[in-house]
Amino acid sequence: MRRYLHFITKPYSFSVIQALTDEINRNNWGKSLIFLPDELQRLYRFKTPVTSSLAAAVDFQPDAVFVPGNIVHDRIPGLKVQVFHGLCEEKGGHYKISGFFDLYCTSGPLITRKFEVLAEKHRHFQVAETGWPKVDLLLKPYERNDVFRKIGLQTNKKIILYAPTFSPKFKSSDKLFPLLPAVIRENETWIIKFHDLMDKKDKLRFKQLESDNIRVWEHSDNIPLLQAADVLISDTSSIVYEFMLLDKPVITIDAGVRLEKGINIGNMDQLRNAVDRSIADPKEFSHNRQRVLREIQPYTDHANAARVLKATEAILSSKIQTVMKRKPLNLFRKYKVRKMFYYWG
Repeated sequence: MRRYLHFITKPYSFSVIQALTDEINRNNWGKSLIFLPDELQRLYRFKTPVTSSLAAAVDFQPDAVFVPGNIVHDRIPGLKVQVFHGLCEEKGGHYKISGFFDLYCTSGPLITRKFEVLAEKHRHFQVAETGWPKVDLLLKPYERNDVFRKIGLQTNKKIILYAPTFSPKFKSSDKLFPLLPAVIRENETWIIKFHDLMDKKDKLRFKQLESDNIRVWEHSDNIPLLQAADVLISDTSSIVYEFMLLDKPVITIDAGVRLEKGINIGNMDQLRNAVDRSIADPKEFSHNRQRVLREIQPYTDHANAARVLKATEAILSSKIQTVMKRKPLNLFRKYKVRKMFYYWG
């Protein structure tokens, strides 16, 4: 029986790992253990056993380690599998080869092609196109009214979800904040969902605006919001591509690429008209959304997590690792991770 460790360091990874553990348990792939720092354990309840001890993670002796973040502790044994924490590939770090991983599980053809070029160059990791595991949860059948009741929304109101990135280079929160609440109509509820890494000052000032029409969502799980929302407003956050999978309209603020996926605005005076246009014709950019998703995340068959496990098993059961180049020593990065967790092994 295979042993799988899931290495979580940020809340935005919860649903990615949830999809994998669900698949492992449902189809008896093996035994799982989740590494989750103490400060994150109060934010999410997994049915799978959880530990905050790196010593316990090492003693678990995993065959594979699934990592939806950028780092993993080098003392943990097993095949290191990068499963990513989002679909967005616009930010520079997405294709940074850190030397931590043996297998990159990509979400779609565009990302696969770029990683295959890097694999040919470095020769110390493999690439498999599997689709992103979180999509399995996002696209599970749901009743919208049930979602509304679950998160306390009025079903007679339009739901506008604002979910910016945290990066100072790309974030739109400074531009949007002065418009609220004047831009909101009485028959709308606007939900503010910040990235987990958003500056606390940003979170607090929006929190001060909360009213019957403005809510700040502080839970780590954004799936109910995506399912409930009629329109998404964002910038370069990967949540844009998640929302597009539900074939609903997106408005981006100062986006740099793939502007055809929805309405992109540079002047905030255009925001109200963009929201009205999106509500009036939610299918306006549907064809464009589907075209973009064919490159980014074409898999909607609820089998993304299963493909990740199959790709992992294919490597574990083969001799591929014996012919790959050794990973770089990576001493400085390893030292930084060991220092971060105060675990030297």
